[in-house]
Amino acid sequence: MAKLFIYPKKGDSYAFALNKERVTIGRAADNDLPLQDQFSSSRHAVVCASEKGFVVQDQGSKNGTFLNGKRIPFESPLKKGDEILVGSTRIIFDQELSTNVEIVEGAPLEENLNTIINVKDILKKRSIETTIRVPGAPLDLAKIEQEQKVLAVMNEVSQALIYHMPLEKLLDHIMDLILKNVPMDRGVLMLKEGSPEQLVPKVVRVVNMSLANQNIQVSQTILLTALEKNSAILVSDIQSDTQFRSQASVIQLNIHSAMCVPLWNNQEIIGLIYLDRIQLLEQFTEGDLKLLTLLANLAAVKIENAKLFEQALEKCRMEREMALASQIQKNFLPRCNPDFAGYDICGSNRSCHEIGGDYYDFIPIEKSRLGIAVADVSGCGVSASLLMASLRASLHAEINPRYSLAHMASKLNDFVHQSSELNSFITFFFGDLEREAGLMRYVNAGHNSPIILRKDGSVDRLESTGFCLGMFQDVTYEVKAMTLHPGDTACFFTDGISECRNTAKQEFGEENLIDAMKRHSGLSSSEIIKKIFEEIHAFSISAELDDDMTVVVVKRSAQA
Repeated sequence: MAKLFIYPKKGDSYAFALNKERVTIGRAADNDLPLQDQFSSSRHAVVCASEKGFVVQDQGSKNGTFLNGKRIPFESPLKKGDEILVGSTRIIFDQELSTNVEIVEGAPLEENLNTIINVKDILKKRSIETTIRVPGAPLDLAKIEQEQKVLAVMNEVSQALIYHMPLEKLLDHIMDLILKNVPMDRGVLMLKEGSPEQLVPKVVRVVNMSLANQNIQVSQTILLTALEKNSAILVSDIQSDTQFRSQASVIQLNIHSAMCVPLWNNQEIIGLIYLDRIQLLEQFTEGDLKLLTLLANLAAVKIENAKLFEQALEKCRMEREMALASQIQKNFLPRCNPDFAGYDICGSNRSCHEIGGDYYDFIPIEKSRLGIAVADVSGCGVSASLLMASLRASLHAEINPRYSLAHMASKLNDFVHQSSELNSFITFFFGDLEREAGLMRYVNAGHNSPIILRKDGSVDRLESTGFCLGMFQDVTYEVKAMTLHPGDTACFFTDGISECRNTAKQEFGEENLIDAMKRHSGLSSSEIIKKIFEEIHAFSISAELDDDMTVVVVKRSAQA
C-alpha cells in the first residue's frame, strides 16, 4: 500500500497510508489528512488513485500546491520519491527520507569566533591578484598555489556546467562537484520554494555512512545570517564556541566545523549550501569558504538558467496543450447553425481564456423538434471546461423523442452534484422547441432569464424553474412553456454578457442587452449577435474580459 510521509515545519514527521481512492489534504479538521499549517488552505489538495497510479490535484488553494518545486495548475501524476509542498508542509510520496534536515534555533554568532564574509566582497576580488611587487620582496608561494587551485577548480566546474541538464539532475551534479573539491562529512543544498518562501532541502549528501541515519541539524542563526546579510559563514571549532555549547544536538553530533553560503545569482538569493565536518578532524579554512562561495555563485546562475529553460519548455508544452484543448472544446460546440424551417437561429461563444466553461448546443429531437441548450459552469479555465464536456455528454445521452424534460434535468443535477466539488455548479437552460406551433417547453436551472422580444416591442422573460445544477442532490424541476409567435425574437445568454464591466467597473447589464435587441430586431440572428458583441466591446473598451460570453438568438419568421 502506498504511503505519504509528512514532514511538518514544526513537530515530528509521520506516515499516512493511502487506503482510500481519494485523500483530502488541508487545514480543516474534517480532511482525511488534516495539517496544522497556517499557510495551507482549508481544502488544499487531493491525492487520488487513477488507472496509471496516484495523482495530486490542487483544490484552488490560495498559496498553490507544489510538486518537486513547480506549482501544479490542476493535476499531476505522482512517482515514488516525489515531493509535494502544501503550505509549509513537505509530503514525500511513497518514500521516507533517509536523512532528515532539521533547522534548530541557535544563539547569535560571535564575530570573533566565526568568519563572516559578504558574498559580494568575495566575488569582486580577482581569483589571482596580479600586483607590482617591490624588487626583492618575497613571493607568497602558498597563496599563489591556492589561487591557482581555485582557478583550476572554477574552470573545471564551469566546463562541467556548460551543457543543459534537468534541474533535479543538475542539483545532484552540483553537489557531486562540491564534494569532489571540498572534502566534507555531510552537505545539504536547499532552495527557496513555496508561498511564503521557505528553504527546502533538495539534495542531501552523507559521505560517512555511519552518519546516514542521523538528522542533519542546521542552526537557524547561521541560515538567517547567510540570508539576511548575503554572507558566507564559517564556524570553526564549534565545540569551543560558547554560543553553540548550549545546543545539546550540536554537542551530541560532535560537529567540528561548518560552512554555509548563499546561492546568489547576482540578483537574489535562491537557496543555500551547508557543509559540515564531524569525523574529519581538519577544520574548514577561509580558503574553503571562498572556494565554496565561488562555486555556489556559479551554481546559482546555472540553477536559475535551468529553471528559466524548464519554465520556457513547460510554457511551450502548456500552450500546445491549451491550443489542443481549445480546439477540442470548439468541436463540442455546434459547427454550424441549425436548419430549422421557419426559424433563423444562430449561436456564438467567446472565451476569456483559451478554454472556458460556457456551453451552448442545438440538439435535433425529431424532425419538427429542436433542443436548445445554454449553460455556464462556475469558474473558468481547465476545470470548468472539463465539467462542461461531461455535462454535454450526459445531456446528449438523455435526449430522445420520448424523454422527460423534468426527469432529464433532475438526472443532470445529480450527475453534476456527484462529479464536482462542493463549490462547483452549473446554470443551465434547456428548451424543447416545436416547429409548427412555436411552443417551447423549458427548464431553467438558475440560469439568466432568456429575453423574449415580441413583435410589438414588449418583453417577456423565462424565469428560473429550479436550483442550479449540482448545488443540491435530489432536486426536482418545474417545466414551463412559452410560445414564440411569428416575428418574435428570443435571446439566450450567459452572465458574461450582462456582467461585462468597463474600466469604471460598471456592468453592461440586461437592460442594455434588451435595448440592443430592439435596435437591431430587423436584422438576421447572426447580425444581431454581431451587433451585441460590437456594443459590448465599445462599452468595455480597454477593460480585460474576465468571464466567458455566449449568446444564442432565435427568430421566428414573420411569415410563419
